[in-house]
Amino acid sequence: MLKNILHIIRWPNLLMLAGIQLLVYFQLVAADGSVLSWPDLTLIILITIVAGAGGYIINDYYDHAIDRINKPDKQIAGNFLSLEKVRNIYLAFVLTGFCLSIWTAFRLDLLAYLFIYPFAVTGLWLYSYTLKCRPIIGNLWVSLFCAGVVGVVALPDILLNEGYVFRVELWYYLAFAFLSTWLREVIKDIEDVEGDAKANCQTAVVYFGRTVGRWMVLVLGLLLIGALYLWDNQLTNHWAKLMLTVLQGFTVGAMAFVWWAKNKSYYHHASTVMKFIMIGGTLILLML
Repeated sequence: MLKNILHIIRWPNLLMLAGIQLLVYFQLVAADGSVLSWPDLTLIILITIVAGAGGYIINDYYDHAIDRINKPDKQIAGNFLSLEKVRNIYLAFVLTGFCLSIWTAFRLDLLAYLFIYPFAVTGLWLYSYTLKCRPIIGNLWVSLFCAGVVGVVALPDILLNEGYVFRVELWYYLAFAFLSTWLREVIKDIEDVEGDAKANCQTAVVYFGRTVGRWMVLVLGLLLIGALYLWDNQLTNHWAKLMLTVLQGFTVGAMAFVWWAKNKSYYHHASTVMKFIMIGGTLILLML
């Protein structure tokens, strides 16, 4: 059962979320004197992990019919775990995160954290329940959440640390997280269009067609390349600049896989390339 729970919460993705927040804190926030202490940061990371795990669980709960078509060999909800067990596991994670958010709010004397967690959990539930199958808004919603994972580390200094000026790289990384997530979500929707259509899940690709999806990939890819170029102009570290150039090339590669796709495997390759781009963009933080 533990193996199935670890699979359904996507533990490698959660570790990546924690790693991103650590890098953002040490490389972009704490370097200039953050109000966050190490215990405070640990709590914020734990809350993010719990909220993210809950989001993955409830997504699989509502997607069990679609997953039976798109990825039957990897389906956990409704297969290896009953839907009732999945629902109970989800509630356990949500309640744990809520308790942690209350503790954090009182530690920081920051009431905003009493509202951020319920807002995030409700947003993730709403995404899985209905927004995921709405054109554009579903992709936009999850992209905003991924950018919020970065922003939540900086929030205490925004609200409590008067006169604090963030490093400009923070804003470039926020833009990168937002655009790269949105681009990958559209690519995944193109890859899963058959299963989504059968389940009447009206993603942008299902609603407007695969051709429009390809054009969305092209536009988002160009926006991401532009953001990476602007970020490059702000840096002096030659290795970081080289990495950004490589990521721009990878983005072109992902766009090419989608635009000239001959079968479904091309979309899968594009999605894999986007994973490397997202990891590479995060590793650049180590060079700042």
